[in-house]
Amino acid sequence: MMPRPRARGAQTLIRAALAVVLFALISHTLADPDLWGHVWFGGETLSAWSIPRSHANSFTADRPWINHGWLADCVIYVAYAIGGGPGLVVLKMAVVLLMLTIVWNALNREQVDATSRDLLIALVIIGTFQQAHHVRPQVFSVALFAFMLAILIRDGPVSRLLLIPPVFALWVNLHGGWIVGGGVLTMWSLLTLPTSVSTGEKGALFLVGALALVGTLANPYGWGMWEFLRTTVGFGRAEITDWQPLYRLGTAYVAVWVLLVVPAAVGILHAWRGRPEWRRLVVVMALAVASLQVSRLLAFFAIAVVMLLGRDIARSLSARRTASTAAGTPQRRPAAVLAVVVAAVLIMGGAVALASNVSCVRMGEESPEPDIVALVKQRQLQGRLAVWFDWGEYATWYFAPGLRVSIDGWRETAYSDEVMQKHLNFYYLPASREAFLTEMRPDHIWLLADLPVVSSLLEDGWQPLYRGPRSVWLSRPDGASDPDLGVSANVDRTSGTPAPALVERLVARRCFPGP
Repeated sequence: MMPRPRARGAQTLIRAALAVVLFALISHTLADPDLWGHVWFGGETLSAWSIPRSHANSFTADRPWINHGWLADCVIYVAYAIGGGPGLVVLKMAVVLLMLTIVWNALNREQVDATSRDLLIALVIIGTFQQAHHVRPQVFSVALFAFMLAILIRDGPVSRLLLIPPVFALWVNLHGGWIVGGGVLTMWSLLTLPTSVSTGEKGALFLVGALALVGTLANPYGWGMWEFLRTTVGFGRAEITDWQPLYRLGTAYVAVWVLLVVPAAVGILHAWRGRPEWRRLVVVMALAVASLQVSRLLAFFAIAVVMLLGRDIARSLSARRTASTAAGTPQRRPAAVLAVVVAAVLIMGGAVALASNVSCVRMGEESPEPDIVALVKQRQLQGRLAVWFDWGEYATWYFAPGLRVSIDGWRETAYSDEVMQKHLNFYYLPASREAFLTEMRPDHIWLLADLPVVSSLLEDGWQPLYRGPRSVWLSRPDGASDPDLGVSANVDRTSGTPAPALVERLVARRCFPGP
């Protein structure tokens, strides 16, 4: 039975309202600790029209600087130069919407019905949210991965596969996620061999795979990019949050994985009853296992579930709806008035959230106190700064070139594992501080206030120029004496707690770049 015009109109209104809500969700953007570095590096590259090969703003960088996302940084900088923080949000939204458009078109080509398509689009938004709520090079990998899958699953002339090598030539300059794409392309090509696919397409897959591999050499570092990624990419990166297994990151991450596994299982079971296309099933299952071990792969898993199993998931859902109708189960439709009211509330709420989100790249609770910038500039502090890992690029943005940092989020692109480990020991093993200070010879130290080493440094005589709820800034014991030694102008001198003015600024919304 065809839905009545009034019911159909109500459904359209509800879908439009949900679309506004999803737009609002996509627009929510957080400032990753590396965002300051991405914008800064992109600006440096474009202003010099060449890629820096050494990290001039760090005094411990001991590797030639290989930035595998240099082109993404340039794009991010241009977006910021044109539109500031809102420009960054618009850039991120544009890339995410491009990815969703690719997924939508792929589902359309596979004749997925409208209801199932809406659910699958919502599923991919949720599954990619971890990568898509930051402005960083990873978001480009999400879009390019979807585009590669769209090429692979599309029926048509073999010549369509010739789009793949240019994709990889672009991808290698945007983000290291091309390795995931290359792995899936290799798996897909091998699994095509025992199928009934034409011999011409089988040969074309291996040819474009080889050309794609050659295309990844089209980067400023040449073979050096391969060597760098070979030695740095892997499962054992314990110090990076989004490289941890999902079960270590909390219930929310596991819940998203389960939310993807359930429809994937539905699609696999439906395909199994017919003539399953093993290429699709194996790729999805491989990414399911890999994303459980490395949370950063969750977005790739979500896209693969929707694009490779979407038609089987939709057919399973359609069969259930048909069975329900045949059994005489009434299909309840919302009253038109109620639908209008619900849609109006969703549209207004979503529009307000969208406007608020677009205007600000939000700085998270882990960001340092804004008063630090004023303090450093007022005192014109210079020299070497031993810094908390997440604040290195923030410090470069505000304090360079007067202060050079000991570490920052560029990690293995500029620092050896030895340098990284020395910093971790310094933060958490107070007994290692003497060796660290002797070797690094910092003039200032800026750390989280609750790190184990802080109390030991104070006992050693390091002078606290600033103490706040999140951080402490210490200067060398032989430096000039501070008249307010041990307290900050923003700390109540009797209780030692942050003064109301500082607390007010910390809880207020802060937008990139701060302070």
